Amino acid sequence: MRSRTARGWQALALGATLVATMVSIPEPGAAAPGEDRAYTVDGLNEPVDILVDDNGVPHIYADEHYDAFFAQGFNAARDRLWQIDLWRRKGLGQLSEVLGPAYVAQDRANRMFSYRGDIEAEWRSYGRDAKRLTESYTAGINAYIELARENDELMPWEFEFLRYQPDEWAAEDVVRLRTHALVGNLTSEVDRAYMARDFGLRYENIRQPLDAGWKTKVPKGLDLDLLPEDPEELLEVYDLATQGVTFSQENLAALGGFGSPTLDGQAVRPAADGDRPGDRAYHGESEEGSNSFAVAPGRTAVDGPLIASDPHRTQAVPSLRYVAHLNAPGMDVIGAGEPGLPGVSLGHNQDIAFGLTVFDIDQEDLYVYRTRPGHPNEYRYRGRWVPMDVRTEEIPVRGGGSETAAMKFTKHGPVIYEDPERNVAFGVRTVWSGPGTSAYFASIGYIREDDWGGFLDALDRWGTPGENQQYADAAGNIGWKPAGRTPVRRNWDGLLPVPGDGRYEWKGFYDADKLPVSYNPDRGWLQTNNESRLFDEHETGPLPKYVNRKIGFEAANPWRSLRTREVLAEMDEATQESMLELQTDHVSIPGRRITAAIENVRSDDPAVRQALDILRKWDHEMSLDSSAAAIFDVWTDLHGAPGTDDGFLGQALLAAAVDDRAAVEAIGKPASTTTVDMVEHPDRWFGGKAVAVRDAAIESSLAAAVRKLTEDQGADPNAWRYGFYNRQELIHPLSELVDPHTRGVIDIEPREKGPVNETVGDEGASWRYIAEPGNWDEALAMNNPGQSGDPESPFYENLFVPWSEDQMFTLHYSREDVEANTALRIRLEPSS
Repeated sequence: MRSRTARGWQALALGATLVATMVSIPEPGAAAPGEDRAYTVDGLNEPVDILVDDNGVPHIYADEHYDAFFAQGFNAARDRLWQIDLWRRKGLGQLSEVLGPAYVAQDRANRMFSYRGDIEAEWRSYGRDAKRLTESYTAGINAYIELARENDELMPWEFEFLRYQPDEWAAEDVVRLRTHALVGNLTSEVDRAYMARDFGLRYENIRQPLDAGWKTKVPKGLDLDLLPEDPEELLEVYDLATQGVTFSQENLAALGGFGSPTLDGQAVRPAADGDRPGDRAYHGESEEGSNSFAVAPGRTAVDGPLIASDPHRTQAVPSLRYVAHLNAPGMDVIGAGEPGLPGVSLGHNQDIAFGLTVFDIDQEDLYVYRTRPGHPNEYRYRGRWVPMDVRTEEIPVRGGGSETAAMKFTKHGPVIYEDPERNVAFGVRTVWSGPGTSAYFASIGYIREDDWGGFLDALDRWGTPGENQQYADAAGNIGWKPAGRTPVRRNWDGLLPVPGDGRYEWKGFYDADKLPVSYNPDRGWLQTNNESRLFDEHETGPLPKYVNRKIGFEAANPWRSLRTREVLAEMDEATQESMLELQTDHVSIPGRRITAAIENVRSDDPAVRQALDILRKWDHEMSLDSSAAAIFDVWTDLHGAPGTDDGFLGQALLAAAVDDRAAVEAIGKPASTTTVDMVEHPDRWFGGKAVAVRDAAIESSLAAAVRKLTEDQGADPNAWRYGFYNRQELIHPLSELVDPHTRGVIDIEPREKGPVNETVGDEGASWRYIAEPGNWDEALAMNNPGQSGDPESPFYENLFVPWSEDQMFTLHYSREDVEANTALRIRLEPSS
């Protein structure tokens, strides 16, 4: 399932003896945190202390409940103002106002997918005091913006370079943003529709097998010939809304030049033609790959349970995650969230700990409309022509004036593509366009709960994205509950587009108790790895009652889940060290199974024989120094290192299994589960002498891999290293616009740590967390590359090297422990 947000990969396996509870310190030459600071601000009721610890984590101590959220907003702006301002502008469709006309199309797309409903209904959806705490949070952001406007030293350099000022926030801005989170399956719906148009559904078991053995079919009345020729054209608006913001000199021509802020003692200059960076290490996106697990007290070596969570999202500078500790009457919570949101989503309070991973709920559908000839703003719905809701908005554009954006909506949602000549239009219905579905915002409910019952009640209000919610508490309990608004589709499964004529409508949403749950299972542990989890506490495989609710059939591949279960089943005395060892595990389950299945493969080619011999002696660890790991990933591409090409093995097996050359080209390569099954069970896939056909594909593809490895790394297979293909470099969004000196300040140099997809460790989560509930001062965390977005801060990249070495820091919690590890004190005083 393609996603606009990334998970990461990781390339270092860690043994228990190497786990380090570490306190990161600024690198030599980095600026000290500075002297204590005090600010007088509007909007605060009582004084607040912010103690920033030696890892950059702010600990907020307030005497009034909502002042804690004010201080959180203030400090998030202090550390990440340009990041959250860009996030807000992108989500609200206000980029063109400061960046110019090149961003008008993206602004229009984001406005179409932002929340456009009644704001009071939105606030009510979250219950309790959502509006009030968000007003406090945004007041804190605005207080910092006011200070920064008065003091240039407080304003992030990016604003001066791009020559604009940050805007103040309204509370509703926080919840109207909808396109920043993990989105759903619209892209896979479209991919499947084009395959079905051209080849039917006969190759789907090769291209993208569905979970639980589900087989889809073309919905009645769907005319696949109505699809435009180019799927990218169909998805252009959706893609613009759900992708990030990119910068180039061409797109920013309306700025009329760049400003010259000072950074690292030198003026920032625009990049000249000769200043362009060369090849970069890997810094792109990948599929999601999060993990969470909890172990009950009877299977740990400590007094209570253990919980671990490492959601794998974009590795970026600054980090996607922001860590904060909020201590006020009625609340003492610490953990990670997104810097533009109040509260946290992952972490713990004084009683319970919580983590999350993506749970596959199908929350998007593509509708195909017949439009009225000569009247393209009308579509056929339940036997009559119905007008679209046509809205126009003026989008302010830097450089003067504005552009008028016309946006069309059907009963289901925004129209993303139309062809008046063919009398057809396409619209999108999403869960995340309705009230109560601002991504992750509903965590404001459970961060203040103190037991399993309260936690479950809070999850009833969780809208998007679909998440496995992992739980453990100081009383010794562990639990798992998926959360997310789940459409009821009575007469179709959501896997292909459907006619928008009224035959295919959501019949509301399932109650939360219609999703599975597990609490204190007898086996003593729980895990989630984004795999299909259409079962309950018995974990006996997909259960009909969940399968038939058609919750979703496109979860992640099972490899990480299989490895996690394998390790947890043998973990009788779990410790934080063994939990971290599992979080950073890089055993290849596909590698183990494929090498076992090819034990009898022979070759007359000496180079292939040598490669086979190395693979058969392999321990199946995707370690950086391993020649076998290098051979395996170049041969299969099942672990996704950049530069390994697209998988010689899968391509060869596909060509042997499918006679239709056009279909082979369209499929590209089999799904990873299919590739493994083709090797293990050739009789299922190949005609004639199936084993001989498979072996020929293995030999030819391995020969191609050896040729590539020789070209890349030389003729000695024993000198080949997987690390050759694995480097992680964090690139600032403005990197290519600035001079080499500035680029060296804002980018974070490469380390050998890169994609190892389909292993538990992957690239390594930017946020990682392990805790024994109740023993909170021993909790461990990691937030790559650091807390601050200021390149001159000691907390900008202080965690990158420890992260790359699989280390973690102590997540200080008690006031005594925080005071003993404070690097900077900030005092906020109310203005009156």
